[in-house]
Formats: sequence, structure tokens, C-alpha cells
Amino acid sequence: MSHTFKERVDLFWRWFPGVADRFYQTIESGKCADLADEVSEFMGVTMPGLAWVFGPGENGGHSFTVSGEGMVAKQLLADYWLGQQLELPGWTFYESRQPNQHLENIAIEVDGMGRVDAETMLIETKVDQEQELLDIVVWHPLFAELPDEHHAQLLFLLLDETLGEFGTQTWLGGIDIREIDSDQIDGRMTHRLKDLPKFINDVKRYHGWEKLSPIRSYTGYTIQIQQPVLRGDTIAGTTCIPRLAFDLIEEGGRLNEDPLDGTGASLAYLQIDGSVFPDGDQAGVRHNIEEALEQTLEANQFGRPLGGSAGTECSYIDLLLIDGQRSRGAVDETMNRLELGDRYRWHDFA
Repeated sequence: MSHTFKERVDLFWRWFPGVADRFYQTIESGKCADLADEVSEFMGVTMPGLAWVFGPGENGGHSFTVSGEGMVAKQLLADYWLGQQLELPGWTFYESRQPNQHLENIAIEVDGMGRVDAETMLIETKVDQEQELLDIVVWHPLFAELPDEHHAQLLFLLLDETLGEFGTQTWLGGIDIREIDSDQIDGRMTHRLKDLPKFINDVKRYHGWEKLSPIRSYTGYTIQIQQPVLRGDTIAGTTCIPRLAFDLIEEGGRLNEDPLDGTGASLAYLQIDGSVFPDGDQAGVRHNIEEALEQTLEANQFGRPLGGSAGTECSYIDLLLIDGQRSRGAVDETMNRLELGDRYRWHDFA
């Protein structure tokens, strides 16, 4: 299927209303597992690379969640999908896994050895006031019997159930897995996992912290050493996809693998001649260009800018494009309108 991501989302919202009632009744009868093959087949063809799950919805209904599984670029795709939702009776739609309100019902059975759950997993917390994050140490008694490679998998499954996908990304910094003495639990810095949401809320309220979701947050960065490669002249910038932006610079302006391969969306950037930017106002001029691109892309649902950077020779603007050549054409038209048609070049992330 060669559809753009925008077209794929349209296909989804034409498909789901036709199956919504049947899906609802199937879940109500306790046979949600019967839907797995049908939904997997549709989602695997139409929205590959994105995870999905049924769950509880609002007012006793059911929900359908599409998730980027922690990769911000894919989470932005899920956010676009959510923005096109239709109102369907009994259904709630989410762009990330939500906190489970019934943690007592969540447990992972481990090959007859026992179960890992939010009641028995221990969390030791340390507040990082500078970063406005919690660094945590985690342990479960079964970890002593399990290979190390299983520890993180079990941990993140339960963290997402406890805090939700965005909560895990937003509030947790350093994560270390090592033994904690259960006798140390005091309700202040050492807890059971089920108590972590309340602790985070207490910390947030005490410090007055307010956080944007990962898809609304931007990270500033500086590069100390410049290199003679594409994008190697970068000095400083801001981005909402920090891991990919840093990898892009480290890998010489082109990633070894396409993080959005198969989705119908793409990541690209504009390399703009440094002569466009007057001394002392490089950031302001780049911001104006980004703003013009944002207005064009978002007004037509073609994508969005993801941040930009300044270098010794050029400046760069990163873009998420969700409608193929139509998205690129809109960018070209905007740059021509700004009289920059011969002052920039396109590059793909991969």
C-alpha cells in the first residue's frame, strides 16, 4: 500500500465506524481476544509501525488506543490520528496508553515462578529538582531468579500501566534496576509501584511543576565540536525529537535507518544558506520561517515543523511530512513566498 499517512488515517476513520458496534458488543460479551486477528490485519496494513490496544473508555464505555510506543515521531503520528477522530457512541480514543485505574487487576505471570505486579514491585525515588524529574531504582523479588534481559521489559510494561505512556516519559529520568530491601519502605522515598502516582502528584504540587506532554515539549541543545559533514556545523538548536535530532547530527546528516519506514509519513529537513540570517538575529529569522511553515502545514494537515538549529554555515529546519508530495509542495510554495526559493535544499532524515 502506497498511501500517505494522511490517507491511511482517512482509511481508518472510514473503517472503524462500520465495525464499532460489532466490536463493542464483542468486548461486552467478554470476547475481546476474538478481535485480535481482524484488527491486527487491518492495522498492520494501514498503520504499520504503530501499536494499538482496546481498553476501558469514559462513562463505562470502551477505548481504542493508537501508540507510538515511546518514539516521539510516531507519537506525533498517533496525535494526528486522534485529531481526526469521529464521535462514536460508547467509544473513547487515545493517542497514548493511559494509566490503569485498577492496578490491583494488573499482574504479569512469569512461567509458573510467580507474578510481577504493582503491589510487589518496589520503587526508590530521588527528586531531581533541576531537571524536574524523578530518578528511580526498581526491584522485584523475582528479578533475582530471572535473566537480566527480562527485567526492563517487565518494568516498562508495569510503568506504562501505572503512569500511562506519557507519564513514564514525562516524569521519570534515570532508571536503575537493583535490589531494594523491602524493610526500607517508608512512604517517603521508597514505595510500592502502585503508590508512585500519588507520590508524583505530591512532588508536582509541592514544587509547582507543570509539564507539557512529550509531543508538546521542546529541548534546547548546544554542540561543542563542529565536524566537516552535513549538519556537522551545528552550534545550537531546539527540537521536540531530541533522540533523533542528536542521532542525525552524529551520523553526518542522514540516519542509517528510517524511523518512520512504512508509515506513509517522512522526516525531512531544510538546509538554508547562512547568508539568509542577519548577524545577531539568526534565531529570530529562523523562528519566522518556522512559523510560516507551521501555518501552512498545519492549516492543510500536511505535517508540522519539529524544531531547528543554527550552524556556522547554514541553518536547519526539521519537518514531519504526512501527505507525501503534497506536503513537500506546500513547503516549497511557502519558501518561494518568503523569497527563499533558491536559498535552501531538501534532505531526508534517512
